[in-house]
Amino acid sequence: MKKFLFLLALLGPTILLAQVKIGAHPESIDAGSILELESSNKALVLTRLNNEQMLGLNPLRGALIYNSDTACLHYHNGIQWINLCTALTGLTFTDNGDGSITLEDGQGNETTFNGAPETVTTLVNNMDGTFTYTNEAGNETVINILNTDEQTLGTNGNPGHIEISNGNSVVLNVEDADADNQNEIQNLEFNGGIISLSDDPGNTQIDLSNYDSDATDDFDGDWSSLTNIPADIADGDQNTVTNLVQDNMTGVVTYTNESAVDQTIEIISIDANNHITVGSDGGAYYESPIKAFGKIAPNGTILRATAGITITKLAGAGHYRVNLPGMMSDANYIIQIAQPSREGAGNDDPSIAYLNQSVSSFEVIIGDNDNGGTDTGRFDSEFMFTLLDL
Repeated sequence: MKKFLFLLALLGPTILLAQVKIGAHPESIDAGSILELESSNKALVLTRLNNEQMLGLNPLRGALIYNSDTACLHYHNGIQWINLCTALTGLTFTDNGDGSITLEDGQGNETTFNGAPETVTTLVNNMDGTFTYTNEAGNETVINILNTDEQTLGTNGNPGHIEISNGNSVVLNVEDADADNQNEIQNLEFNGGIISLSDDPGNTQIDLSNYDSDATDDFDGDWSSLTNIPADIADGDQNTVTNLVQDNMTGVVTYTNESAVDQTIEIISIDANNHITVGSDGGAYYESPIKAFGKIAPNGTILRATAGITITKLAGAGHYRVNLPGMMSDANYIIQIAQPSREGAGNDDPSIAYLNQSVSSFEVIIGDNDNGGTDTGRFDSEFMFTLLDL
């Protein structure tokens, strides 16, 4: 007996700290588990309590039980038991069987409302100038739109009044009630050389009749009534029209003055070596000999170039095609190409050359010039080009 107690004392701490695996594969348990259940044909059954028994408990936060009254799992949040079935949706609806429905929010709060079908009201045209309205209670009301009361808008003969009559009569006073005779609407009149205001309480007038008392200097608009006309001005003379014309072929502008004398203006100089020509509209037109240019990155990306230029990176290092869609008239344009200096380091003597020049493209080869010892060692490099054509 003493040996058994001694052995139990030795194993006691080990048993208190051990992990427990129940079911299949008891030898396999996760290091983070204190208790594991494993089975393919058995289930874990929690403590089964009715509602009264559950509410009689005051367990730790996180406690779980199965409530046989609600047929659902409940957990304790430290304050109260929470029904997991209603907590998942938050809301439950109950048909009370009497036309009402009860809404419960899962926290014990309930709202009951009338769920009976709504009765539809109707408005029927009786096709005789009347309409029949039936409300929710089935009560009918006939509306007669033909039985109207025509009213007359008129005046009762007194200034400042408007009257609505036939049936009831209402008199509207529209008379100016501000008692100020200095802010009325007036007309400015001119008659017999006198300026006056209508409805002017002061009857103010401005007499202009004596400012032009000599009728001999009045003009009736007829040419024959004019005197002392210069001899070189004839009745009905028209002003001589000048003319300005440009020749779209030469660009020359010709001005014809009132005396029919022509004067010409040269828009474009005829001096030798002048590259400015006449445009289709007769204006000055300059066509640059530089047709395209560009700066290309080692991977063939365009850093800057004339619009329409595209670059094709061909197979192998240092091999590019510059595409010139519709930019050149023939294949004899001038190509200027260059690449950055290496200042004697790495590719100490780089070379750049063009080949396969055509009206629509040309190719560029970049490599290391070893002065003829071996073949050129090609490499990708930034390069620039300028294309000229006369």
